[in-house]
Amino acid sequence: MAREATLFDEAGGSALEGFLLLKARGGNIPPQWITRARGSRRNRHEAVAKALKKAKWGDIAVLRDWEDSYDKECFYNGIRVLFELERDGRTTR
Repeated sequence: MAREATLFDEAGGSALEGFLLLKARGGNIPPQWITRARGSRRNRHEAVAKALKKAKWGDIAVLRDWEDSYDKECFYNGIRVLFELERDGRTTR
């Protein structure tokens, strides 16, 4: 059974806060999380493009959904980078 993803909400969208929370819990951000977050956002691109071309306020939910996915992708990537910096002192991202 999958765990509910609450880290983003608990950290208020802050990668630094998420890093500190996850570190206190002894957790990590596997690269696959970032890959899934990126895929989730990219799956919305066609709907977003249509919404942008129509330029109607009724499609704002589609755009906000994409924005939320983008924010989560950046959040998880930021935490991953902080863990890499802590571990290796550098990152390849």
